Amino acid sequence: MRKVWMAALALGLLPLGVAAEQDPPLEFENAWVRAMPPFQPNSAGYFTVTNRGDDAIAIVGASSNVAEKVELHTTREVDGLMRMKKLKGLAIAPGERVEFAPGGKHLMLFGLAFRLVPGDDVQICLQLATNEEVCTDAEVRMSGESSDSADHQHHH
Repeated sequence: MRKVWMAALALGLLPLGVAAEQDPPLEFENAWVRAMPPFQPNSAGYFTVTNRGDDAIAIVGASSNVAEKVELHTTREVDGLMRMKKLKGLAIAPGERVEFAPGGKHLMLFGLAFRLVPGDDVQICLQLATNEEVCTDAEVRMSGESSDSADHQHHH
């Protein structure tokens, strides 16, 4: 009888587990991280992200498997000079597409664990206000370089 009860319990909880693990409706495209010269401890990450859901999504942080710290940044012109500014967060409306690109919004990767070599893949993750993390693979490449394999689209 105990085995039947345990099986029923497990089956009863299964739908709850599936619902709790549904991915946020963010879609990544063309994720890449800038290759850096030797001894450069920092880099930058770029991608386009689209909110495919019905609700706004708030990004409150970021991380990577190759950096001690990752921050959301934007670049703005101040007194004729381009300056980076740390963003505390970013809200993405339903259906909105946000580009993280050189000269605009981007991820700053601080304290790289090793030199990033063109062709390698690294993981970048966005932390959401819901305490969820959404990750994608990003190709390491030189600035301005495009790649056929750069069309990474991941829903994690």
